[in-house]
Amino acid sequence: MQALSLLIKPVSGSCNMRCQYCFYADVAAAREMPNRGMMRISTLEHIVRRAFEEAEEFVSFGFQGGEPMLAGRPYYQALINLAEKHNPRGVPAAYSIQTNGTLIDAEWAGFFAENNFLVGLSIDGDKRVHNLLRPNAAGDTTHRACLNAADMLARAGADFNVLSVVSKQFAAHPDAAWRFYKDNGFRFIQLIACLDGLGQEHGDNPFSLDADSYGRFLCRFFDLWYADFIQGDYLSVRAFDNWVRMLMGQQPENCGMLGHCQAYPVIEADGSVYPCDFYVLDAYKLGDVAVDTFASMLAGEAAQRFEAPGKVIRDECLGCEYYVICRGGCRRDREPLQEGAPSLNVHCAAYKQFFAHALPRMTDIAARMRP
Repeated sequence: MQALSLLIKPVSGSCNMRCQYCFYADVAAAREMPNRGMMRISTLEHIVRRAFEEAEEFVSFGFQGGEPMLAGRPYYQALINLAEKHNPRGVPAAYSIQTNGTLIDAEWAGFFAENNFLVGLSIDGDKRVHNLLRPNAAGDTTHRACLNAADMLARAGADFNVLSVVSKQFAAHPDAAWRFYKDNGFRFIQLIACLDGLGQEHGDNPFSLDADSYGRFLCRFFDLWYADFIQGDYLSVRAFDNWVRMLMGQQPENCGMLGHCQAYPVIEADGSVYPCDFYVLDAYKLGDVAVDTFASMLAGEAAQRFEAPGKVIRDECLGCEYYVICRGGCRRDREPLQEGAPSLNVHCAAYKQFFAHALPRMTDIAARMRP
């Protein structure tokens, strides 16, 4: 294969925080063995060796959890050493980590900068929303620790972006969120819609987004983004960037915007492999890095079974004027399956509201940027 993108969970679902909406705690609880412990260095070596044996042009090593920094710096130093050992062809590699930031100190920040890690820092906007939904294991607030982490990363020269979960509470304050990003100099933002629990009816938890609140949030947040954009003050919002890319005739880099599921290796701490971060479930296990190649796992029956429902396009979607840019959205937002086909996206009405509001301006931006 030409390129290989891996998502690795070195401490399984272990975490020093207790975010109230955590999707991975929900996923782990649905497995026969919820927590897979700490990844052994021998397992990490299997991953690194196989990756450089199979990839021809590029390898991406991404780390998530739980809280992946609980693995400790020696684990990540081992990663760097193993990459040097097992990459005789000099295949380019990239490293990234998604963290709650509470464990970052000057030494960690320096390590990330020195080894060219892209750090994703999870902060849900200003302190009133963040502290409400993202306490640590002792129940204490964490917003100040996250801001301190951002400051240390910036001082060390480490590349980082900010990821915010758009919960019902977050969506109620788009102006405050925008001011927070601007006031703190955050220039790269990811917004992730809060997920319902596995098997849960949409709206059954206090964090769920209803169509109206999510639609209004997207419209207002886009207006704020666009107002700065036309003044030459560009702040990268991943979703908006991808929609503009699509209008320019390019493929999105966000898998949830492709219009179909494409399995990629998500590796738990025990070496077991799954097709998607949202589906690290026993029924979707692809194999094990100790015995299976990535190529064989991605071509295997389990991967094909996972991908099959995403290839079915609903009649409502085909007849929608916005399908060319919406493409149905992420499968996790289209559960439960109905006779093997995805349901309508739970955010369908919100996206229709947003595209009716923003699509003309995004189309204009795309036309200006197209070569």
